[in-house]
Amino acid sequence: MTDKIFKYKSTTHIEGIIDNNQLRPLNYKSKTKSSRQDVYSNITFNAMGQIQEFDISKQLDNDQILQQEKIINEYQYFSDPISQLTQYFLFGVDTDRIIIDGLNIYSLKSQIHNDELFEENNPSVYTGIAKSLNIIFPFFQGLHKTDKKNNLEEIKMYYIEMENFFIPVQYDIKSKKFGAKLYLKNYQINNP
Repeated sequence: MTDKIFKYKSTTHIEGIIDNNQLRPLNYKSKTKSSRQDVYSNITFNAMGQIQEFDISKQLDNDQILQQEKIINEYQYFSDPISQLTQYFLFGVDTDRIIIDGLNIYSLKSQIHNDELFEENNPSVYTGIAKSLNIIFPFFQGLHKTDKKNNLEEIKMYYIEMENFFIPVQYDIKSKKFGAKLYLKNYQINNP
């Protein structure tokens, strides 16, 4: 049995502040539209990372709402997943908060690995030495389902440093259900 592939479009918009090499989201809006379903998460944070407003497309029963409120009150200070990944590109550091995406909370930790040589004719547009970073999930919990399993095991990011930014060249995504590779095909740096 194999998973079906569906076309989708995903858009995420985040506004926030930068505080001591930490991206602090104030508004997180994520929407994914596929041929199967439309899913959204709208989360508003205060400057400390506490959730002020929480609106998701998933219909919840009373027990799920109570579980969600209990977990949010227990962990209190949050960031979002895109801010954390962007923070790796900009500053190369882990967030000091728990990450929330609307359905789950988790932490990500980075581990530096050996450099990798990208030779000519690789699927990426980059040729040369790239740095390597593993991103793992030491903590994962569903907001609405007890004992929810995280199928995503790790993300390996190969990146180069250019003009004081980290630019990803390749992602290797390892899941219990699938493996995927994402390659840099094009990039442009605009100077203001």
